[in-house]
Amino acid sequence: MGSLALGLAGLTCPATAQTYSPPFTASVANSGQPGLQGMPLFLANSFSGAKFDDRATLRVDRDVETTSGGGKPWWTYKAFWANTTTSFVSPGFEWVVTAELNNRARKSANAQNVAMNGTAWKKPTDNGEETGTTWAGNFNCVDQTGIPNPTTSCIGVELDIGGAVGPDANRQRVLAHAGAGGEAGSHVAYGYMVSTGPGVTIDRAFSTANVGSTFGIGLDLAGGSFSGAAVLLAPGQWVGLDGNAEGTFSRFFGFNPVDSTLTYMTRGGPMLRVTDDGAAYVGRLIETLPHIPASSSAPCVAGERAWDESFEYRCIAPNRWKRAALSDW
Repeated sequence: MGSLALGLAGLTCPATAQTYSPPFTASVANSGQPGLQGMPLFLANSFSGAKFDDRATLRVDRDVETTSGGGKPWWTYKAFWANTTTSFVSPGFEWVVTAELNNRARKSANAQNVAMNGTAWKKPTDNGEETGTTWAGNFNCVDQTGIPNPTTSCIGVELDIGGAVGPDANRQRVLAHAGAGGEAGSHVAYGYMVSTGPGVTIDRAFSTANVGSTFGIGLDLAGGSFSGAAVLLAPGQWVGLDGNAEGTFSRFFGFNPVDSTLTYMTRGGPMLRVTDDGAAYVGRLIETLPHIPASSSAPCVAGERAWDESFEYRCIAPNRWKRAALSDW
């Protein structure tokens, strides 16, 4: 391992007229850069007993000088770069970077072991100016095929849980977790934020797809504690009630800013409208469970009403009912 490390260090700054012997080459994959050509490289550290080496098996540092600027605007520079190109007919799964963790630590050890971790430290600048945008993790799938309505996916991030058998009453198998850390009193703006660029449309901000299975609960907010609204809509936004996988629906409700009403709509028009001053407009009003007062002094609230086969009842004051007889015509 020591000789290999020395060899790699020599390749970063080769001497003039330096010669290379396999597997070292002066031009890796015709890139003009020296390195290892066509050699699988495997590094392994194993530890036993009480001794443990906390140094990384492989470490790559890129430290840009603080006294002068470097690079070009909008260029991307990498501390570690792995590049794979598939063949047109390759049936295999090509994984550019794979991190596997065989976690055998006991729960009582309190260790939190992670297959892949990325931490970006947002540091202060030298002149007090705000530090630029910092991404702890960034994944892109760029569709360059130009094919409309594709049947194969271009997925930015896919999160899978494998080997899960049986129910999970404690809900410990989690596909995605947005956890806010830091000091007490710290604020995170959003748990999840979905945004688009100019002229770009996201057909579904969040979507679920059934493939031979069902979901227990589509959206579960019962375990949360909110300082504001659990669900927040802007004026003019609607909630669809009978949608399908294609995104069409015919029943929906929401707040209409034009007439300041909460409205339930169908394709035939508004079925229920409630104004900010409490006025209600309905297409039909059917009382299925009228609470018939036992006497004219039965408990009631002014405005309450009821009916039976003979009378219509109306509460005109607290605990004071009046009635009118009903007749055929």
